Amino acid sequence: MNKLLIILFFISFLFISCSNNEFKSDGFGLEYKFIVENKDERQPIPGEIIEVSMYYTDYKDSILYDTREFTRFFKMKVRNPSSNGGTIDDAILLMHKGDSAIFKVDAIKFFTETKQENVPSFIKQGDKLIFYIKLHNIYTVSEYLEKKKKQHFESEEEEMQALEHYLKIANITEKPLPSGLYYIEKKKGTGKQPSDNSFVSIHYLGTFINGEPFDNTYERNSPFEFQLGKELVIQGLEEGVKLMREGGEAILIIPSKLAYGSEQYKMIPPYSTLIFEITLLKVK
Repeated sequence: MNKLLIILFFISFLFISCSNNEFKSDGFGLEYKFIVENKDERQPIPGEIIEVSMYYTDYKDSILYDTREFTRFFKMKVRNPSSNGGTIDDAILLMHKGDSAIFKVDAIKFFTETKQENVPSFIKQGDKLIFYIKLHNIYTVSEYLEKKKKQHFESEEEEMQALEHYLKIANITEKPLPSGLYYIEKKKGTGKQPSDNSFVSIHYLGTFINGEPFDNTYERNSPFEFQLGKELVIQGLEEGVKLMREGGEAILIIPSKLAYGSEQYKMIPPYSTLIFEITLLKVK
């Protein structure tokens, strides 16, 4: 059934792509074309949570990322429009609930401004990424928190089954540390390595295993500072940061037994595996 839906989804996009409808421009490099537009439905505003189906390709039509490989609906927090326009965040703000659209976004701007990471070697100046997005639902924060209370794993066993599936889909082959923490080094740091009682400053993006973010210091441009060895952060985060050096980047996959366990913590449901993409900025 899922394969049939995916095939129909692609066919609908291909059909529209071949139509005579022209792409419009926001004047800042963003091009867009609506497949379905529901102008009577509401639009998302910054801070709200949306559920989308989305994939994007390079100019050669090679799929670089597809949310449907991980989850039925991909959840994300709506961000503020960019200061100079032309980003995928600006594209999201053009949509209404139920809309489907195609967006062409400057590839370098996407990696440097939206993802805040190095541009892949295959991306050249002037390249575009093509996004295919369907906006399914929009929630206020309070609506979303209420929804989350009703949707969580009932046991650690269910959580571990979901984690195993995630590791397979994401092609993660690293073995867990004895504690159960998965430590994936993305960039080796060259500075100090922290120890107990060190003060550290980090940037991080925190997500659930379905890709849904729950916190992002990069977006706020406000590093998180804390002292190690004082139980000020969850066990998995403390263990992972101690393995890093200044300037290093790593991904921590933290099972709930090293986080909040069977307890609800703010918007984090019980038995939630947490993923942190971290940059260790400073060790004092």
